Amino acid sequence: MIAALAWHCWSAACSDDPPPPIGSADVSTDAAADVAADADAADGSARADSLGKIPPQCTADSQCPQATAPCRVAYCDALGACNTKATVDLMTCDDGNKCTSNDLCTQGACAGAAVDCNDNSECTSDYCLPAAGCIHDNLVKVCDVTDLCVAHACQGGACIALPKNPCDDSNPCTVDACKPGAGCTHSAVPGGPCDDHDGCTAADKCVFGTCKGKGKSCNDGNLCTTDGCDKSGNCTYAANALSCGEGGECLAHLCIDTACTATPTAKECADALSCTDNFCNTNTLKCDIKPAKDVTACDDGDACTTGEGCVGLGCIGGASLDCDDGDSCTADACDKAAGACVHFAANEGAACGKGNLCINGGVCAAGKCTGATKDCADDSPCTLDKCDAATGICIHPHAADGTPCQAGKACVAGACK
Repeated sequence: MIAALAWHCWSAACSDDPPPPIGSADVSTDAAADVAADADAADGSARADSLGKIPPQCTADSQCPQATAPCRVAYCDALGACNTKATVDLMTCDDGNKCTSNDLCTQGACAGAAVDCNDNSECTSDYCLPAAGCIHDNLVKVCDVTDLCVAHACQGGACIALPKNPCDDSNPCTVDACKPGAGCTHSAVPGGPCDDHDGCTAADKCVFGTCKGKGKSCNDGNLCTTDGCDKSGNCTYAANALSCGEGGECLAHLCIDTACTATPTAKECADALSCTDNFCNTNTLKCDIKPAKDVTACDDGDACTTGEGCVGLGCIGGASLDCDDGDSCTADACDKAAGACVHFAANEGAACGKGNLCINGGVCAAGKCTGATKDCADDSPCTLDKCDAATGICIHPHAADGTPCQAGKACVAGACK
């Protein structure tokens, strides 16, 4: 029991062997070995004992390296290890962001209020970069538009008054002025000389605040040219094909290459009539007409007639388009614009269906003959059930082959298969 109580660790490096019995001759030898082991631990070598224990890193806060993060302080914790913790709130710090100011520690974090970069200048664009701080980029624009009588523009980040008169309208026919609070005024200069910068005008002068000139005369006295003026103020003379010299409506001298021909030229006589031939009457020198040769068909312009033909100089309409639909419940007519038959409801309430053996007691209603209709249904999905109006007999023509009739089946020769 005494030997077991004496089993303890003599140094930082413990042995798994129990200590020698008290009174043993080897005690002094083992003690010397333990002293040597203690000396090895004292020279700075880190060694764990046989139970896996690690020597403490620190025993005091001063032994720990200073914390690098703002708002954190180094200390030696209960386990003997260096650690960091939050500093006291509201201590000053630096968060490394030039877009904040008055940085303070709060719960271990450093933060500050946003920097106001507004320089109150309408001639700069203000913003902030964390690494650089406030930036003020110069703008190029008109500024201080509240002053109606002085023009201002941004230059070098400042609003500068310009020597140019903001009321100058570059119009020589007005006197420009400015009234504070009211702005620009432009009074007309009556009758003063000016330049409208149009080469095709002359004697320019101011008229009610506008520069106007008289058109330049480019008349060359030649009927066979169309006279004009180009943008440079030069007269132009374009050839035309007008009639010139003496002549009539259909036989006259014509302009060719800016000159009037010596020999009269026949002009084409034409009209829109299909039943006439047009010609130039040499006795009257006017266009005349005669019945067209070999022309029999024509169009009288009435879409509701058919079989028109030429008679003399005119086109005579033929028979009217037959629009009778044989239904006593409609009034039939022809639409002249469309050339098509139209049918309107008529004889409302009148008896109808005469000759139709499939309707019993028919009466006109909304343009249809209504009454008791003979039921021809044969309950077959593969027939088309109808009633022959002339005989009153039901007929059942076959539906088209392939018409679906029942699930997975189709009509074939009037039967569902």
